[in-house]
Amino acid sequence: MRILWITPGFAANEHDFNCIPPMQLLAKELLWRGVDLQIVALEYPFQAMPYRWHGATVFPCNGQNRRWLKPRTIWRAMRFCRAITFRKLATFGKFETADVSAIHSFWLGWASGVGEKVSRRRGVPHFTTLMGQDVLPENRKFLRGFSPERAARLVVVSDFQNNIFEKNTGLRAAHVIPWGMNGVEISTAVPAERTLDVLGVGSLIPVKNWEKWLRVIALATQTFPHLRAELIGGGPERGKLERLAHQLGLSENVRIVGDLPRPEVLARMRDAKVLLHTADFESFGYVLAEAAGNSCRVVSTAVGIAPTLGVVAENEKSLAKLVVGGLGMLDDGRPFVPFTMEETAAAYLRLYGKK
Repeated sequence: MRILWITPGFAANEHDFNCIPPMQLLAKELLWRGVDLQIVALEYPFQAMPYRWHGATVFPCNGQNRRWLKPRTIWRAMRFCRAITFRKLATFGKFETADVSAIHSFWLGWASGVGEKVSRRRGVPHFTTLMGQDVLPENRKFLRGFSPERAARLVVVSDFQNNIFEKNTGLRAAHVIPWGMNGVEISTAVPAERTLDVLGVGSLIPVKNWEKWLRVIALATQTFPHLRAELIGGGPERGKLERLAHQLGLSENVRIVGDLPRPEVLARMRDAKVLLHTADFESFGYVLAEAAGNSCRVVSTAVGIAPTLGVVAENEKSLAKLVVGGLGMLDDGRPFVPFTMEETAAAYLRLYGKK
């Protein structure tokens, strides 16, 4: 079975762990099950030559997230898709022939637009996974004009995301397929003593609302004055957050460490008592699943999958109370994994038409 993926970005090499981790884990699971996976990446990586990734072939269009390069990016994407779906794909000097069973695009945007066009021209089924903020009104360019037929070929990653999609379009996606955890990444042992009290993980961008995170930490220090917290992630808000931490008197409590390789992030989760997440919006929140799967208590705003994985609240005082409660609880060291990547892959294979 050959499957064509179309995505804005994909891992640049086999050591690029931080680029959309759940997509990488799903790709590995499908490859392990014998799927011939061909991936067209519109914007990232910033290179033009096809390459192999754990047995999959990746065709980068090198769009570099530049608007003025969009016509060239789409032209390259269509050219790659045409070669793949015409069954005359030449990669690394080798010709392969196989029918494409399905086209699968990620995010409701240019990737899904390319997928629709290729689907109509080649008569191949096309499905789109809605990944995040693409269900919000700001994405009106791609949200408008939706039909029930198109909604029947959409996948959401949580009921929360589907509710937001329905609010903004009047339609619901037909399929809900949550991201699962990879079995080898589920914690089987935790430290006898956790050295970190509270952890935050994510890009330092406005939608993650790390200012609220810092204010919640400040409230929690009223009960635990020596609380130790870390914020892992990079982004444009770092300077502002460092200044706010200083203003709140958290210089001795909070360390903002920047980006870390994903294996190190998972290790920090195993060393932390509580993961605090204060985002204004998450479609799923894979970081929440990673934390729960590594026996870290989840305290979060009520976004994405958070209500299933931990305790939730909206205002800072309530969140701080939940953090304090989590720090005071005995550690049972048991991971919580509601979904596995094996289940996710099996659901997508059924969608693709493989029994």
